[in-house]
Amino acid sequence: MSTLLFSSIWIGILILLFFLLVHVNVNLKKKFKFSTRVIISTVLGFAVGIVFQSTLGMVGAEQVPDVIKNVTTAASLVGRGFTSLLKMVVIPLVGLSVYNSIINSKNNENLKKLTGKSVVYYTVTVAISAIIGISVAMLFNLGVGMKLPEGMEAWTGKGEYKGLVDVVVSFIPSNIFKAMSETSVIGVVIFAAFLGFATNRMSLKNPEKIQPLKDVTSALFAVMTSVTTTIIKIIPYGVAALMFDLTASYGLEVFKNLVTYLIVMFISLALVVVMQSINLAIHGINPFTYYKKATAPLILALTTTSSMGTLPVTIETLEKEVGVSSPTANFTATLGTTIGMNGCAGVFPAVIAIMIANMNGIAITPVFLISLITVIALGSFGMAGVPGTAYIAATVVLGGMGLPFDPVAIVFPIDSIIDMGRTAVNVNGAMVISTVVDKEMGSFNESVLKSERVIEA
Repeated sequence: MSTLLFSSIWIGILILLFFLLVHVNVNLKKKFKFSTRVIISTVLGFAVGIVFQSTLGMVGAEQVPDVIKNVTTAASLVGRGFTSLLKMVVIPLVGLSVYNSIINSKNNENLKKLTGKSVVYYTVTVAISAIIGISVAMLFNLGVGMKLPEGMEAWTGKGEYKGLVDVVVSFIPSNIFKAMSETSVIGVVIFAAFLGFATNRMSLKNPEKIQPLKDVTSALFAVMTSVTTTIIKIIPYGVAALMFDLTASYGLEVFKNLVTYLIVMFISLALVVVMQSINLAIHGINPFTYYKKATAPLILALTTTSSMGTLPVTIETLEKEVGVSSPTANFTATLGTTIGMNGCAGVFPAVIAIMIANMNGIAITPVFLISLITVIALGSFGMAGVPGTAYIAATVVLGGMGLPFDPVAIVFPIDSIIDMGRTAVNVNGAMVISTVVDKEMGSFNESVLKSERVIEA
């Protein structure tokens, strides 16, 4: 069979499968949860890719590379197109998130104390989470021997490590528009923070003049969140295309490395939960009693993969089940949807950075590791707690370390499995920090924690 005919047949099959996915995700969305549809799409992409590999014997051996290139290029329209859309929303979403959070904060001493404690805990725990992810990834030599999917080889070796001083200095944007065009997210976060504090100062002097700006910002943030949600809805199509790309290009061989990735992520996330539990125990809070009362938001986080979407239940559970005061529950838990997410902004970018460094043959030195942990801790500020946040965090960290982003596509097709656990770890981290901060503030009601459950999962 000729290369053109064989490729045309398979492209036609992919088009039909695309419409099948549209039917599942549009007409059957009430029957299947979003997470279920993502899994269905992943399995479908996997199965079709394996079938494609098994039919390559119908063409000559010399035709196989051209056939694979033709068919996977067609599939990449959806897969790589989705990753581009995801990167498109990074700058406006993060910038608006940071600015909106700052200008809507209240200026009083108690809030300053609460803010200080919350920010310190979120920063420290995300750094510890990064260290855990780095350690486990290095233990398993993640990334060594990994191959890039078709069309990504040109990125290999493009990442150039800059060193600690250069990395820190590069955070400060000399030209904010250049920083935005180059997707320098940390630079945008710094600029948004300065802008937010300046807005608050002006608001004290002339509140009537600044209020319209606050209203417009809130509206823009709501719209930007909606845009991000719309893009996230494309995930089932993206994962199916990327999974097909992987299996069509390399068959089952590529999944030997992905199994290692899954093991590394599961172990890392489990160790982060242990760390969070130790934090509770240190503050005299029984972790077992806490987890019995914290079930509802953790289950919701698993199914929605959205810290932001889980937030109302998180706050209600903290107040009614755990015994956290209302001001702390509302402020600290909400803060946890934008900074210090242990799973998405700590473990994931750490593991991915080690994997890509190993793929590119970059030496993982002590200075490299210190720089990586620093970038992860600083880059964890301003993340929006919506599905896909982990990839925004990875963009920040990989950009700061001079590492290419595109190899992330290797793990993306199967990452929906990990994302559920990652979000639960994020939410648990926010709840734990809210609890320990409230205990330190002296407003924690332990009798509520020891009482009967009110909210069912």
